[in-house]
Amino acid sequence: MGPVRVLLVAPEAFPLVKVGGLADVVGALPKALRPLGVEAAVLLPWHRGLPARGVGEVAYRFAGREVRASLGERVEGGVRFLLLGVEGFDRERVYGYPDDAERYLRFTLGAAEVALGFDLVHAHDWTAALLALAAKVPAVYTIHNLAHQGLVEPALFFHWTGLPWSLFHMEALEFHGRVNLMKAGIVFARAVTTVSPSYAEEIKTPEFGMGLEGVLRRHAGKLFGILNGLDLEAFDPAQDPHLPAPYSREDPSGKARAKEALWGRTGLAAPLLAYVGRLDPQKGLDLVLEALPHFLELGFRLLVLGVGEEGLARPFREAEAAHPGRVRFVEAYDETLARLVYAGADALLVPSRFEPCGLVQMIAQRYGTPPVARAVGGLRDTVEDGKTGVLFRSYHPEGLLYGVLRLFRLGAEGLGLAGMGRDFSWRRSAPRYLEAYRWALGQGAGPQG
Repeated sequence: MGPVRVLLVAPEAFPLVKVGGLADVVGALPKALRPLGVEAAVLLPWHRGLPARGVGEVAYRFAGREVRASLGERVEGGVRFLLLGVEGFDRERVYGYPDDAERYLRFTLGAAEVALGFDLVHAHDWTAALLALAAKVPAVYTIHNLAHQGLVEPALFFHWTGLPWSLFHMEALEFHGRVNLMKAGIVFARAVTTVSPSYAEEIKTPEFGMGLEGVLRRHAGKLFGILNGLDLEAFDPAQDPHLPAPYSREDPSGKARAKEALWGRTGLAAPLLAYVGRLDPQKGLDLVLEALPHFLELGFRLLVLGVGEEGLARPFREAEAAHPGRVRFVEAYDETLARLVYAGADALLVPSRFEPCGLVQMIAQRYGTPPVARAVGGLRDTVEDGKTGVLFRSYHPEGLLYGVLRLFRLGAEGLGLAGMGRDFSWRRSAPRYLEAYRWALGQGAGPQG
């Protein structure tokens, strides 16, 4: 049997365009699949500023008429990227526009035509979910975050896509009077994956299912929980150019240089608690704010690095103004500072309400900084409680405070060194994706947990 030819379809992929962890997964997975006999290419919208050579056109139907889109190609890091120039993507941002549903439906319908040259299409998140129904090849669908589902008014949806209204019912596309694109992916894909085993179980419950728990329970027989891997070349303290000195588990001496550099950049000193990521209610930052007075009473410093919702940014600005030299809020996406945090903080806070997988806790462990994380989703699957970090269960500021105190009682430095020995590579996860592909092609066994 020859190699399996797979087209990964997503809105973002590292290193071409990145908003969040989805890009890291889509950029790394093709390289991890190659040794397993999978030829994987990645299809993205042709976002503004992405250079590529033109390789032709794609014709598809939208709103009852034929539309043509240019197709570009480039190879980056050994991965073949295809760029589809559908209308609406010559913009600054990947998401966040009122017409996102229309733009990504155009992209998906065009992608269905590109997929004809492959054995299988692997659609990622709501932006590509309709491929499970629109593609003429078998589809695998990956849920990266159930909170973003892609809801569309039915009249617009059926006008744009040309699909029959007979699909507008509870067992297909209908969701509280609207079309739910993520539901389409779950219902019509041959196999459905999500990004950690624990999250695959959680989303079948009302607490984490975001209204789709019943659908997921009905389709549980094709649901694979596959933990995301980490690009060990991109995140390696032994050769990270962002750090002042290399270090490893065998020779961690360079870590002290990273701590000094972090203190110098932020004006903070040890013991330093840090948060890196989006300012989003999902991430549990309300717990950090509520626990902050107790942290300061106990002598901790806090660094928060990230951008996002103004309702979360404002109180961190106020906290920095009220506690200079003890609280620092850096409202930016700063990769160099993020690497210094992973290497130089004494603990990384990851108190999420829910977490499909999460990468920061894996990166921090690889860099020798133990996480204090809530025991949900991928955090529970990647942090060894009491060995490489600390997990807490209660979504309450006292739960976070207890986790931090327990971490330092156990010894943050020792937990950090233990975390550097964890294997977060794609070597463990890629074979599970191959299982999902084989299942979708009718060639293998289904989910094994």
